[in-house]
Amino acid sequence: MKTLIIAGPTASGKSAFALLIAKVINGVIINADSMQWYKDLAVLTAQPTIKDKEISPHRLYECLDIHEVGSAALWQQAALTHIHTCHSQGKLPIIVGGSGLYLRTLTHGLSPIIPIPDDIRQSVRALAERLSLAEFREYVLAQDTDLAQYIPPVDRQRLTRALEVKLATGQSIRALQGKGEPPLNHLLTYVILAPERAALCDRINQRVLHMIDSGVLDEIQSFWDKNPPADCMLRKVIGLSPLTAYSRGDVTLVEAIARAQIETRQYAKRQTTWFKGQSPADVLINPSIDTLIQILVS
Repeated sequence: MKTLIIAGPTASGKSAFALLIAKVINGVIINADSMQWYKDLAVLTAQPTIKDKEISPHRLYECLDIHEVGSAALWQQAALTHIHTCHSQGKLPIIVGGSGLYLRTLTHGLSPIIPIPDDIRQSVRALAERLSLAEFREYVLAQDTDLAQYIPPVDRQRLTRALEVKLATGQSIRALQGKGEPPLNHLLTYVILAPERAALCDRINQRVLHMIDSGVLDEIQSFWDKNPPADCMLRKVIGLSPLTAYSRGDVTLVEAIARAQIETRQYAKRQTTWFKGQSPADVLINPSIDTLIQILVS
């Protein structure tokens, strides 16, 4: 039984690469992108096209609605179900995505559930509400310097959890992550696509422009018309904020596109840092299709 993981930063070509492998080796593509798990914002989250899904089966795409909250634990459970189904049918499960925390649940297991005393939980959440996001992030990083490259600047929820764990245990949440039992106990091939920085930035810039041409502004308006709840995960999609600002007349389209491109490039840089520090020692970097196929069929 074999499983293939294809990881890497956004716009690195993971989906196209996976599709080529799936066509040759009877594969099933399983999503490992936390935002592509949701039904809305298909253009902004770069969902596979209808044509792609006709070429090869795709799983865990567009499953959750705006009122559901996905998590690494829930994703792991769903992904393992599809992996086992593939194996029972003699197919190759191909896990594809850039959500490093999700992928880590397969290679390192889930982190233990850490109980947080009520007094710590209440004090941390009061602090998070009292400070601006930038001030709160600065405070959290002063307590736990290991987090700087691993929690996005806009993710107040993860910053709050990290501070709770630090105060409750005296340890960084990063030191406690992945202490569970790895659930994949069979042959695992882990691939990272890592284009040169300049090439990746150009791909990102072109992708944002393509989204504009593909109707992303209308898609964003439809999303807000549904009144997504405050804790809706899709509110965190990269590029949503600047393009929404344009829709509301706060910035020009040129400014919105530039900001979306910058946000996406910054996100790709964080992903690259994550994969450099978290990937298995035997990871394959930018293998050719032929080389990878030989490994998988051997």
